[in-house]
Amino acid sequence: MILHTDIDDEQQWLESMESDESSEMGKAIKIEDPISSLNLGEPLILEKGSSIRTALNKMQSQLENYIMVTSNGSLIGILTERDILMNITGKEYDLEISLIEEFMTKNPETLSMEDPLAYALNKMHVGGFRHVPIVDNQNEPVGIITLSKIVSIIADFFNQDIINLPPLDRMVDTSSPEGG
Repeated sequence: MILHTDIDDEQQWLESMESDESSEMGKAIKIEDPISSLNLGEPLILEKGSSIRTALNKMQSQLENYIMVTSNGSLIGILTERDILMNITGKEYDLEISLIEEFMTKNPETLSMEDPLAYALNKMHVGGFRHVPIVDNQNEPVGIITLSKIVSIIADFFNQDIINLPPLDRMVDTSSPEGG
């Protein structure tokens, strides 16, 4: 026996889902939209001559995994967690006197705020990058687009689909082998 209130609750829930979806669709970001349509926030920047310790402290305090390196305001490199893991960790460098320009990726590929999101995805895919600095006409850093930012945008757009996923142990049928 189905109660009338159960039907009303279900109808109300369906209507709320429909209204949520239409508002979500209005906020969708398209692949051809310019990078400026994203809310990138202020990039982390240090001037060359800064120590690795200073860079690590800034990265940790801001909960970021990169630092853009400038010389007189112009981008000359980027130091990422990959650079730190591959070139510094376990090698007993003195972090107080070792400079960021010794370990940074020099002259990284960049994009402008007017470039489409597709360009950033292409650079990341082809170059194997997780960070692409965004610069202005004077090569001064104005933002950074990261793989985690793109994943976050996708997750925001599909939030209902992600939130409503069943637990992993119920998503995969472990009782029958996969494949042929």
